[in-house]
Amino acid sequence: MIAAIPLAAGAAMAAGPVLSAMALAIKALYGITGEINDFLDRHIVEMKGSENPTVSRTGRVLEMAKFGFGIGYMTSVVVIAVGQLLLGNTLAAVATAATAATMTNPIAMTCAAFGAIYYGWSALSDIERNEMLEKLSKGLEIGAELIKSIVRFVVDKTKELFSSESFVEIKKYIGSAAAVFGKTLGDVTRKFSDRAKDVVVVVKKKSGEAMEKTIDVASDAYRTVSETAVKAKTGLQRKLRESASKSE
Repeated sequence: MIAAIPLAAGAAMAAGPVLSAMALAIKALYGITGEINDFLDRHIVEMKGSENPTVSRTGRVLEMAKFGFGIGYMTSVVVIAVGQLLLGNTLAAVATAATAATMTNPIAMTCAAFGAIYYGWSALSDIERNEMLEKLSKGLEIGAELIKSIVRFVVDKTKELFSSESFVEIKKYIGSAAAVFGKTLGDVTRKFSDRAKDVVVVVKKKSGEAMEKTIDVASDAYRTVSETAVKAKTGLQRKLRESASKSE
């Protein structure tokens, strides 16, 4: 019986850490099939090695957060979870997260999460932040103060390392990711300028759809006219042949 205790402990460690509900949802969101810690280590290395400066700098901040807080993979999980909630992902169900995973890719999701934290966290009211912290603390099984510290670190380091071009690009990541959950860039940042851009995008989209419909209608009309012209020509040719036969 005594010998069975270390054996069971060893088996549990081999199976990996027991994940919280939100961590499981993130694992599904990123399509992780193995150990979440191993995946996130590879994810950081891949991002840091990217030729895209925005992606590379995001990877650097994520790595600094991981080693700076000393809680391993959980730091990355916290960052992603906060960002996902701000983007509109409830992280309430693994199935929902798995569905969302088919619409984007891990690097884009991480960049969007960083952008959402940088622009979206400060846009929340005190009540909204407290409600989100309570949800995160419960879902991640981690203290609210630690979550706030990680968020502040991400915001400060992003401000320190990102260029103006990276901030422009990160907003594109936010908009694309938020759209998966029925939100827009302006919904996340709550900036008037971003809401105005959202309106322009919607108008352009609707204008494009209207143009496509106009083209379809025009094409249908063209086909109808063409078919009518062919029938008329065929009918005239038939009548001419009949007239020629009678003359003979």
